[in-house]
Amino acid sequence: MRGKMKKIKFKLQNLIFTEKYGLDEHWWMQYRTRNGRRMIHDNKKSCHILSANDTIDCFTYLNSITIRKWRKYTQIDDVTLNLKVKGTFDIQLFGHYRESGDIKKEWIGEKQRFYCPEITEISISYPKNLNSEVAAFYLAALSDVEIYEGYYSTFVDRDAIRNVEISIASTTFRKEEYIENNIHVLERELFYSDEQAGQHITLRIVDNGRTLDQEKYESEYIHIYPNQNVGGAGGFTRGILESMSAEKKPTHIILMDDDVKILPESLIRTYTLLSLIKPEYDTHFISGAMLFMEHMNIQHEDVGYVHKDGSFGPRKPGMQLHLWDHVFMNEEEYEPMPDSYAGWWYCCIPVKTMDMSDLPIPLFIRGDDVEYSVKQHAQFITLNGICIWHKGFANKYNAALELYLVHRNSFITQAMSGICEDIDFMERIDAFFWKELKRLSYQSCELLLDAVEDYLNGPEFMMTPQGERIMKEQGAKNEKMHDIRDFRELNLDMGHVFDGIYDEAELRGFKKFWYNLTCNGHIGPNWLLKKEIGVIPYDWFEAPAKQYMKKELLAVNPVEKTAYLRVRSRKRYLELIKRRKKLMKRYKTQGKQIAEQYRKASETLKGEKFWKEYLGM
Repeated sequence: MRGKMKKIKFKLQNLIFTEKYGLDEHWWMQYRTRNGRRMIHDNKKSCHILSANDTIDCFTYLNSITIRKWRKYTQIDDVTLNLKVKGTFDIQLFGHYRESGDIKKEWIGEKQRFYCPEITEISISYPKNLNSEVAAFYLAALSDVEIYEGYYSTFVDRDAIRNVEISIASTTFRKEEYIENNIHVLERELFYSDEQAGQHITLRIVDNGRTLDQEKYESEYIHIYPNQNVGGAGGFTRGILESMSAEKKPTHIILMDDDVKILPESLIRTYTLLSLIKPEYDTHFISGAMLFMEHMNIQHEDVGYVHKDGSFGPRKPGMQLHLWDHVFMNEEEYEPMPDSYAGWWYCCIPVKTMDMSDLPIPLFIRGDDVEYSVKQHAQFITLNGICIWHKGFANKYNAALELYLVHRNSFITQAMSGICEDIDFMERIDAFFWKELKRLSYQSCELLLDAVEDYLNGPEFMMTPQGERIMKEQGAKNEKMHDIRDFRELNLDMGHVFDGIYDEAELRGFKKFWYNLTCNGHIGPNWLLKKEIGVIPYDWFEAPAKQYMKKELLAVNPVEKTAYLRVRSRKRYLELIKRRKKLMKRYKTQGKQIAEQYRKASETLKGEKFWKEYLGM
């Protein structure tokens, strides 16, 4: 009896019915209706209205509940649906599970009818013997139904609730619009709300651009730290150090990008999960998913891994989270992969796993999150609704970042931390080099060779903050994109220049042989070259048939409506080939020696003492 008396009601997840955050255009991530129209939002009553004879189905990314995960990772065994409503309606619980490879639907219990002439809170419990792994509910309106709020809850032993204090460390460089919006959202819906989580979360913004008004935003929940521009790695490390020295000691630190849309409910679910987590999982990282800001229903990644070819990518296939079956599949747990990582767009790290002598390494940007996760041999928990929205990487492609920094840093992390030991990053760089030569992207080839050369010059450049200077120098080698209208004289059909730009365009037979043998015409007679201009994507995408034997290529960005004209140059080709040969020889003779230099330097570069001096703290 005493044990029962200690049980208290504990909220697990809020139901989200909102017009905010851009989700008004993606309301099917919250619910689906039979008539295909979204519910009416009544501002005066602060409720959503479901019209009579319509239904809502909440088996969605934001409003279903993954009972299997909650039971696996936390102390709970019961789940209850709670709704604050007015009207007459039927409710039917249901869920989905996998059996023999197929996704099956399960109706749970009997359909229940409710008559609520006044605003009433109702509760319906899910039985404990469910097959369903992910569950939700249908609501069928027999009259107009007003929905004020809803949530899933459980009953837990008060003594089983863990003390959780979360410090969010966000690094920014002149992204005031994003930062200010996220501050306002968190203040309004978390910090100064009735949500318990809000009293246990602090936002620490490391301002690498020194452009935020510290006095304007500083509060008990928000702290601003003006910082020199030391990139993401330096900014996040400053956030870690400031969190660890705070009067209110955090139990967890969330590393979160600045240029994101944050959903307060993501933080609430993270806090709740940590409050109830089982001891055997309390060292796991919680990895929030990155969804595309341009297509808010599309998930890019929740956990990534380094492929055997040295590329980085998501563990799961791309999920379209307005589809009920993708909602289910997204909650299935895939087999762990070697060299897995959580992106620092939203990564929650338990403080108990942090070693202050093994902090991130000063890479400026790119690769710091990969290095840290992999060297920690981190294990991950993901959950639908724990996410941020971020611009897609292709739409903001920057060759200096993707070709110079990513590849230079891959060498460095492998040498310093011993991660990804069986991956040949030089082989990957060489493959990129030849690909970019065939695309007439000579600047890209230079950036790749710079990455190798700067790595081979040793770790001394990492001892002092030089990332901003290096990025300016390398960024100057990016192709200078111009408005597509500036290329009207090329006599292209500008109305259709972007059509099918990402369509596959492969070569076959002799053309494929000749393309590779001559490096797309850099070797051989000029009279074989074609005068018409080829139109290709400016980013990673390769379309051999579109660029085959062309004297000029127009590299276009269909999102920004910009382009750069690449002109074939045998002189540039020969210069780059000669430089590549020289660097390859140097890498083969000095590679092991250079790697050892980085390994020895890492003993200093990862330490708290180094970082405080590096940051001027």
